Amino acid sequence: MGRLIAPAHVLYDDEWGAEFVYRQPRDTAQALALLGAVAQDPMVGYACDGDEHWTPELVRDWWRDRGRVREWAAALDRKWSVSDRAEEREAAGGGREYVAYIDTGLAEDLRHYLFWLSESRPAHPGEPLPILTPRGARR
Repeated sequence: MGRLIAPAHVLYDDEWGAEFVYRQPRDTAQALALLGAVAQDPMVGYACDGDEHWTPELVRDWWRDRGRVREWAAALDRKWSVSDRAEEREAAGGGREYVAYIDTGLAEDLRHYLFWLSESRPAHPGEPLPILTPRGARR
């Protein structure tokens, strides 16, 4: 159901079909769409507790290993884009969007999230954001 309501934010796992948020909303309309997806999830799988589990180091570790997730999303697109099932063909677009997001906008969003995790508040405009890949770290 999630992609029917919030396709710019929800993707499905190809093994179990579980929904997950791959892009956080940026405005009120997107937040409402995502909340609509949450409300329609019959498995109550949206925990909304990421801040309790993520740390700056875990975020940086995930970023360093993003190639594995990017390849998974690209493979999902290749597999589902030729499916006989219309819902899988539609979801393939989410795989493509996730790859594009990893390549273009995710790094900046993660820097803002690192700030949030460290300061418990959003950064003010012009306030320096933490670096995602510290010097000397493998990329």
